[in-house]
Order: sequence, then structure tokens, then C-alpha cells
Amino acid sequence: MNKIAVALSIYKSDQPEYIKQSIESILNQTDADFDLYIKVDGKVPDGIYCVLNEYVYLNNVFIDFHSINKGLAFRLNQIIKIVLDKEEYDFLARMDADDISYPERFSTQVNFLRENKDIAVVGSSAIEFNENGSEKCKKMFRTHEELYFNIIKRCPFNHPTVMFNLNIFDKKDIFYDDSLQNTQDYYLWVELLKKGYRFSNIEKPLLRFRVDSNFFNRRGLKKAINDTKARYHAMKILKLFTLSNINHTVLLFILRISPSFIKRTAYQYLR
Repeated sequence: MNKIAVALSIYKSDQPEYIKQSIESILNQTDADFDLYIKVDGKVPDGIYCVLNEYVYLNNVFIDFHSINKGLAFRLNQIIKIVLDKEEYDFLARMDADDISYPERFSTQVNFLRENKDIAVVGSSAIEFNENGSEKCKKMFRTHEELYFNIIKRCPFNHPTVMFNLNIFDKKDIFYDDSLQNTQDYYLWVELLKKGYRFSNIEKPLLRFRVDSNFFNRRGLKKAINDTKARYHAMKILKLFTLSNINHTVLLFILRISPSFIKRTAYQYLR
């Protein structure tokens, strides 16, 4: 059976109950051989310590606590380095501290990568849900060509759904740019496409993606500027300058700096 490494970073604003649900969803994966690597990015409240202490005794869970906050990309890169140095894993899966993987996620993705040996990164559709109980399926483009040519208008992956086929990668290509505080995943996808790696998504939702009350408040001016820079970078690197893509990028910037209720409505009906 092919072995999987799972990368999860936690910081002070994560909710203990959500962290527990996230970890449990990984531990309950069916037909999967995996190790879970958790980096705690900076000082966290006692509630998070209490949750994590429930798992320190498990042989396949490795938790490192760090007193200084360095950012998501920095901690993910630390995990990636550990995983690559061990040279015992075939796949690397991402997970976030507030989402929930379905039990068949890993087995479905591993089987897909076994059958499609040219695919370097596979993600999936996801069920978005909020604290009010409403749910919506976020369907993703499936083929490499769809993901490539639509990257300006839509990020290729739901980041916490992705699994990397480590057997395909040159080791230096899989790291995030840890100088970025956000959009680091988008920049990685652009770089991987530039280097010829192939992408795909599984149409079946394999993860429940939490959209809480702070989701839209976190997408302010700084995020709007970074998203615009990221789109311009992608158009330049991947030769995707078109009037449609330029218009979309401008409209996206305007939406990002709009009041939260407008962003919430657009997110619900225009995605």
C-alpha cells in the first residue's frame, strides 16, 4: 500500500472544536496508510493544547509546537522538507484545521493517481457549509486543460483537498513561497503549470469546506491587492493575457474591496 504524508498547520485563531473534527476526519480515513504531521504556528490558547494532547500518543501523528508565528507557507514547507527527507512517502495530502475530509478521500485520490500516473496534483470538489447549516457543492474543473486555461478566473484547486504525487516531482518544485502571507497556493499552481506538471480534480466532493462568519471579513484590501498581483503574474507566466481575463481581474479586485454582504452574495451566486 502506498504511504501518505498529511500536512496540517494550526495557529491561535483556529477553533479547538474544528481542529478536533479535522483531525478525526483524517484518522478515520478508510483503506489508507498515512502519517499526520501537525505544525503549531506560534503560541495558541489552552483549548488548542488540550485538543492536540489527545493525539500525541498516536504512532502516526507527529506534532511540533513553535513559539513564533511564521505563517502557513513556512510551516507547510517545514513539513514538506521532513517528508521528502524521510523518502518513505509516495503521496502528500493537504488539510486545513477547520475542514472535514470524507472517510474515502485518501483512498479515492490514491486510486486516481495510481490509474493516472501523469497527474502530479489531484484535488476534488467540496461541500461548502456554514454555521447556519446551509450547504453548497463547489464543483471544480476536472481536466488539466480546463484547469490551465481557467486559472485566471478560478483557482485550480480547493487547497485543502489536494494530494501531490511525490513520485513525479523534482524535490525543489513542491515548496511554497513562504514570503507570501496569502495566495501562496495560487503562486505554486502557476509555477507548477509553467514547469509542465499536470493537474486534475475528482468531480466527487471529498471534503467539507467550512465558510464561517469571518470568511468574508478576512478578504479585504490586502487580499484584493495580492489576488490582483497573482492574476497578473499568472497571465504573464502562462501567456494568458486576454481581454476577458483582464476584465475578470479588475472586477475581482472591485469585489474584494466591497462590503462583506456584497462579497457574501457574490460568493453564493456567482461561483
